[in-house]
Amino acid sequence: MIWAALILGLLGSWHCVGMCGPIALMVPGAQGKNRVFAILLYHGGKIISYILIGLFFGLFTVFIDSFFIQSIITISVGILIGILGILPSVLNYAEKIGFNAFQKLFNLKNKLSQSLKKDNLEYGLYIGFFNGFIPCGLVYVAALGAMIQPDFLSQAGFMLFFGIGTMPFLSLVIFSSSFIKSKLGSLTPKIRTLTFIAMSIFLIYKGAHGLSVELSQPKEGDQFQICAQVH
Repeated sequence: MIWAALILGLLGSWHCVGMCGPIALMVPGAQGKNRVFAILLYHGGKIISYILIGLFFGLFTVFIDSFFIQSIITISVGILIGILGILPSVLNYAEKIGFNAFQKLFNLKNKLSQSLKKDNLEYGLYIGFFNGFIPCGLVYVAALGAMIQPDFLSQAGFMLFFGIGTMPFLSLVIFSSSFIKSKLGSLTPKIRTLTFIAMSIFLIYKGAHGLSVELSQPKEGDQFQICAQVH
């Protein structure tokens, strides 16, 4: 699933170009000689918030140890992601709910912004961290992908690689924002839809495959061989 997280982040980051690009351009030092370090701090803050979001979603499923139930959840998540991809209005409504849910966090961000020195490079870390909590359909999909991982470490790893996948194109918009906006901005909705549908198909396939390999519980009196004896 690591590759799925990377690809989701990479292809879906076109959505980040339009939504987070203007915020990324506000990162202190993003246009100066320390731009690489400033951009890395910004991405680092976002990845930390992504991991926290993934772990929160994972609380709902991490203690489920049944292959059958895990497979059903995986298929359900795949169907949900497909719906979000095909019906953008549903995704927009979910983002609206997210804005209301995180309103207090945004207020906290504004208060911290007033007390921090915005010219310092480390301010980019704070911008990235709070920016990661901005309601975004792409992050919702990644969090759903993390939710079906078997343990907290896998969930954190999924969101980590998702965050890494979002770095290239969003960094590119900082270096050459005018070109990205004028030439590639119109492709964002189509690429996002295709990315969601591809993720949906992959998860449905993975869940269906899990159902086909469900291990049956041994009955009393059954005999079975755990491993072959090697001489």
